[in-house]
Amino acid sequence: MAQIQTEAIRRVDGGVVYSSPYLEVVEDRIIRPDGSSGQYMYTRGGLGVSCIAIADIDGIDHIALVRQHRYPVGEFVLELPGGGADTLTSDHAVRELKEETGLHAETAKLLGTFYEAPGTTTTMGSVWLTRVSMEDADRDFIEGESGAVTEWYSVDEVRDLMGNGGISSGVTLAALAIAFAGGHLS
Repeated sequence: MAQIQTEAIRRVDGGVVYSSPYLEVVEDRIIRPDGSSGQYMYTRGGLGVSCIAIADIDGIDHIALVRQHRYPVGEFVLELPGGGADTLTSDHAVRELKEETGLHAETAKLLGTFYEAPGTTTTMGSVWLTRVSMEDADRDFIEGESGAVTEWYSVDEVRDLMGNGGISSGVTLAALAIAFAGGHLS
């Protein structure tokens, strides 16, 4: 039988050491469960939305992924469209989808929420299942701020990308795992 951790890290003092409109960096002095003292730094983020945009292309469901350069890791990364939000509502999910892909969601359903990286940030992510029509889609859309481009993959191709390292974004992997595990993608 596994042991259950019953002691929590306790905060002694500390606070915000950096603040911007997007996040705060917090540095606290702490007491660890073993009684030793230390420091803990983390970010306070807001809310995030990830959109699984599904479109019928030639009779097969495809998922929109965006490929964009991520400055901190110095690589082009394949991700679900999404971003920051003030609230976890369909309005914010639909807005982020439109901003990043130019796509208009016909429907949006919340599939679940998750902490994006609970050891380093308070950001709560959400995953939204959306249905889009390719009839109105601008297949040459490039998001202006990041240069992100939209690519379409069948559900089977997305599953393969998850397993072979083609998708390396933890948030995207978590969102897709929620959708697959819940039986929303087949």
